[in-house]
Amino acid sequence: MVRHSTWLVMFVVVTLIGATAAYGVLAVGRPQVESVDNEWGIVTTERTEVETRIAVDDPLLLRLGDSAADVSYTVSMNDIEVATERENRVQLGGNDSTVSLSTWLDNDDIPAWWASHVNRNETTTVRVDPEVGITYAGLRLPATGLTRTRTVRTNLLEPLRTNESRQVRAGGRTVFVVDETAAQWARATVDRSPIDASATVTNPTSVPVPVTEIGYTVRLNGIVVGQGVAARRTVIPPGSTRTLDANATIDTSRLDEWWITHVRNDETSTLSVEFDATLEYGGVTRTLPLDVLSYERTFETDLLGDETDETGDSSRNRESTRNRSRTARDEPPFGRRRPA
Repeated sequence: MVRHSTWLVMFVVVTLIGATAAYGVLAVGRPQVESVDNEWGIVTTERTEVETRIAVDDPLLLRLGDSAADVSYTVSMNDIEVATERENRVQLGGNDSTVSLSTWLDNDDIPAWWASHVNRNETTTVRVDPEVGITYAGLRLPATGLTRTRTVRTNLLEPLRTNESRQVRAGGRTVFVVDETAAQWARATVDRSPIDASATVTNPTSVPVPVTEIGYTVRLNGIVVGQGVAARRTVIPPGSTRTLDANATIDTSRLDEWWITHVRNDETSTLSVEFDATLEYGGVTRTLPLDVLSYERTFETDLLGDETDETGDSSRNRESTRNRSRTARDEPPFGRRRPA
């Protein structure tokens, strides 16, 4: 009985020593994700490559012969998973090791992301979640993670939000005055991104000004992503003020085509919005470019930027004022008849 107890005690002691040693190895060998770097790779008409480098502090376990690392990561934009990849049994060497992974973003996901960006007040949160786990002697030890987030904001409609008074002139005289303009996004979907815009205008002349329609064209990097009629017939009586609705729509489903140019241009794009007004009087029509409403705005996103940024504005917007002071050509305001 004494001998049996002695062997039992020795077994417990040996087991504890072994467990302690194993714990020591695991504690010393716990891997750490040091950094995660992403950048765009190849861009095709259907998909966009995401190149990722994950730097791992190579622990003691990875220098043992029977160990390997499982590495995975996920990239999401506004909780929309756009890229994911996993590599199993990765062998690392040296004191610090970098794992290079490559995956593909489906360009068909861009309309859904754009809709989420618009619906969140033109804000996108990019989240990169890397995971590294080491398997040794049947045990899996997860790494200390390094989740990275980045907030990207744009402000594409800002030039349409102004109370600056501007004149629309033709034939050397003022046709009407734009007192103020306003714009906001309506609910965006994967098919449509509506812009609810309006202009408060005054007719300073002694004759009514009939506006047959207001047309619009929206371009992103020169690609037409929206075109149509923003407003129907409105008559502005002499000496009066009216509010003209000028609602435009971006065809969200076409934004996968724009995305290619955006990435290839270092995530830089130019948004251009052009309005024109067709006036009619006595069977004579005249189409005037509404340069006081039309504008260009260049913006950058840097979605895969390096730093973590929860609150900052990582986009830079540059508005072109090229149209603010330009007037129509010196032609009579009703000097051209509509073709039969």
